[in-house]
Amino acid sequence: MANTMFGSKIANPYSEALLQLGLNLYIKEEDADTQVFFQIIFDMENLLTILKLTPLLEKYLANPLVPNKDKKDVLEKCLTKKASSTTKNFLMLLVDKKRIGFIQAITQTFLNKAYDFVCLKFVEVSSASTLSKEQKIQLVEKLKNLLGPEFTTSKVYYSKINVTFRIDKEILGGFIIKVDSKIIDLSLRGELESLAKQMETTIVS
Repeated sequence: MANTMFGSKIANPYSEALLQLGLNLYIKEEDADTQVFFQIIFDMENLLTILKLTPLLEKYLANPLVPNKDKKDVLEKCLTKKASSTTKNFLMLLVDKKRIGFIQAITQTFLNKAYDFVCLKFVEVSSASTLSKEQKIQLVEKLKNLLGPEFTTSKVYYSKINVTFRIDKEILGGFIIKVDSKIIDLSLRGELESLAKQMETTIVS
């Protein structure tokens, strides 16, 4: 518990520094700089996936007996060819500052902050069978209208959504939409369960 709290204290300032660096690039008018901000997000998403798939990687990076050069070489291999130089420099800095052992906490904290900034919402759609391309497009558009827009004093911002489609044979038909902790049950199973409860209530009364 104490290590987790200490990790959070370490992660917050470093993740905030990377976010501010990315936002400074984002606020500039040049399209290239705007793309850098989102590339940083993609880089950190990829890195987090690797860290979760290979738990030994963080232990290796945290090992004080491993030379910094070896740690940097490993991190280089974790980055894709499209990775931003900003991401690379940030990770090298973590090695030099001996904070690379907290890389997973820093990466996750950064992504949470970045997602809040771009108003990104994660949506999971479960259906009994694979939806067609047209059905997916229509559903995504409806979800965009449902989740936005968000008004400010001078502009209108539409929430960005990341939709994951999955198959669940148990729902029989229709689909279930999960947005954060909210569930929108449009499945046949849900309708049957609702009908059963209504019948039970009618019989009891």
